[in-house]
Amino acid sequence: MDSSKTPRVIQLAEQIMADIAGRGLQSGDPYLGTAEAARMLGVSTTSANRAMQLLVQRNILNRRQKRGTFVADGIHGETQRTIDRVHLVVNNTYLSTEGMMADGVIVGIQSVLPHAEIEFNHLPGSDDTAWVSELIAKTARSQQAEGFVLARSSLTSQRLFQASGLPTVIFGSRFPSIHALPSIDRDHIAAGRLLTKSLVEHGAKKLGVLMRSQVLPGDHPFLDSIWQTSAELGLTPSDLAIRFLPTDDQAIQHATRDLIHQHGADGLICRSQPLAESASKTIKTSKQKKIQETPIVVSDVYSRNQAKLPWPTLRTTDSSESIGAKLAEILVEQAQGNAPEIAVRRLDVELNHPPA
Repeated sequence: MDSSKTPRVIQLAEQIMADIAGRGLQSGDPYLGTAEAARMLGVSTTSANRAMQLLVQRNILNRRQKRGTFVADGIHGETQRTIDRVHLVVNNTYLSTEGMMADGVIVGIQSVLPHAEIEFNHLPGSDDTAWVSELIAKTARSQQAEGFVLARSSLTSQRLFQASGLPTVIFGSRFPSIHALPSIDRDHIAAGRLLTKSLVEHGAKKLGVLMRSQVLPGDHPFLDSIWQTSAELGLTPSDLAIRFLPTDDQAIQHATRDLIHQHGADGLICRSQPLAESASKTIKTSKQKKIQETPIVVSDVYSRNQAKLPWPTLRTTDSSESIGAKLAEILVEQAQGNAPEIAVRRLDVELNHPPA
C-alpha cells in the first residue's frame, strides 16, 4: 500500500504490528502501555492511543481494565471480509484546512471492517472527471472488494460513482439529482437554528454570516434555517448580511470589518473554523470595546479539542467512531447487494459552549 495515501493512524498501527512481530510476541503476551508505545513511535500519547484503539478493533490488541494491554488472537487469525479496501476520497483543500477525516472516523470504520485496508485518495482541485474515472476503472479491474467514502466531493464525482454501481457512501450532503448514493450528514437545519438562536439570545440584533466561497449542498438548508429562525425571532431581512469568502486571512478580515461597520452586525455566524479565526483577529484588534465583545458562533470545526476553542461550536451527538462505523455498515450493506434502509442519515447536533 502506498504510504503517501495511507492515513497516519494506519501507519502508526502498522509500526506497532511490526514491533509485535519483531519481538515474536504471541496471543496473550503483554504489550506496551500507551505512554510506552508513544515513546517507541515518537508521537503523542493521543496519536498512539488512536493507533492502539484501531488495533483493538482489528483484534490485534486487547486492553484489560487495570491489567494492561495484551496481544490478541487476531495477530495470527483471518476473518472473512466483505470489503477489502476502503477508499477515502477527500477534497485535498478541505482536508488540509478543516480536517474532514478525524482519526476516530477511521477507527470506527475498522471496528466494522477490521481487516480492510484504508487509503486516502485526494480529489484534484479543478476538473476531476478524468481522475475519478481512472480510479473507478482501476477498482473495477481489482480482484478485491473495494468501497468508497466521499467527503467534500464534487457533483461530477458523485455522478460518476453513482453510475459505477460500486459500494459508495457520501460523508456529507448529496447534490441535487444524486439519488442512488446513500449519505451521512449533520442536520444542517438544526445547525442554522441553534447558531442563530444563540446569537439572538445573547442580544444580537443584526447578524453577519461568513460562508465558504465554494457553496455545497448542505449550505442551502443551513442558510434557509438561519433566515427562517431569524424571522421567527423578530429579525427582518435587512438584519442579515451574508458573505461568501475564500480561505484567505485578509479577505475574511476585510469582510468582517464591512459587516460590523457598514451593516452594523453585532453577532457573527461562521461556517468554518478558519473563517472564525480570521474574523476573531479583526474583532480583537478593534479599539472599540463593544466591537471587541462581538459574539461569534461556529458551525464546522477541525480542532481535535473543541473544549479549547473560545466560541460556541456545533458538534454531533454521535462520536467520530460511531460515524465511522455507520459509514462502514452502509458499505457492507451495498457489498452484500442490499440497499441501505435509510438513504440519508441526519446526525443530531448540539451547541458546545466554551468553559467560562
